[in-house]
Formats: sequence, structure tokens, C-alpha cells
Amino acid sequence: MDIQIYKNIFDKSPLGYALHKIIIDEKGTPIDYQFLDVNIAFERMTGLKISEIIGKTLKQVLPNIVNDSFDWIKAYGQIALNGTEMEFEQYSETLKKYYKIYVYSPEKYYFITTFIDITSLKQDKNNFKN
Repeated sequence: MDIQIYKNIFDKSPLGYALHKIIIDEKGTPIDYQFLDVNIAFERMTGLKISEIIGKTLKQVLPNIVNDSFDWIKAYGQIALNGTEMEFEQYSETLKKYYKIYVYSPEKYYFITTFIDITSLKQDKNNFKN
């Protein structure tokens, strides 16, 4: 089957999608990751323009991400290096949004994220508590 058929599914999906490659140092520690492919929903949910991020690293695109309390590179690096998967909710301080994320590694050094923006749900929940 043609790989383009699968790519079209992600391109038209309401889920944000991104394919990344982890970058490691000489000790094998994850230090960054590169954007290889993303879809329109990714662009819409993050505000990051596809044309400006493909081929670039996270630190090039969002240099302040290293100041987030959550270590995105470490979390995704463990998955990319160990061939595992994880589902979680996380706030991005840099993007100022909450995301529900599913991440998995189809092959060593690579990982795919699919996600949705749950910021409005979190805000509604917090407003309901008050």
C-alpha cells in the first residue's frame, strides 16, 4: 500500500501529529530532537508554522523550552531510545497550553506524538471548582 495514503490520514486528522528524531550526546543522553514531519493540526494547536520548523531542532524553534518544569527532551528521549510508549497530560509553559499526548517509538531514535489541546477543558474545570 502507498505510504502517501497513511500520510494523508495524518494530514487530515484533527489530532496534532509530529514525527521526530532524538539527538543524543557522546554518552547517549538525549539533548534535543529534530522535527521531521508535522500536520496542519499540529500547527494549529501549537502556533508553530510547519515551514519554519521542519528540519530544525526543538531548541532552535523554542529555545526557552529548557526552562519548562517538565523535561520534554528527557521524556521523549527515553521513549525513542527504549522503543516504548506513553500517554499523559502536560502543560507547556512555553506554549501556555495543556495537551493530552500519546507518544511512541516506531524505531530506535525516532518518536511520534499525537495530541490534542485540552487547555479549554482544564480552564473550564478550574472555573467550575471556583
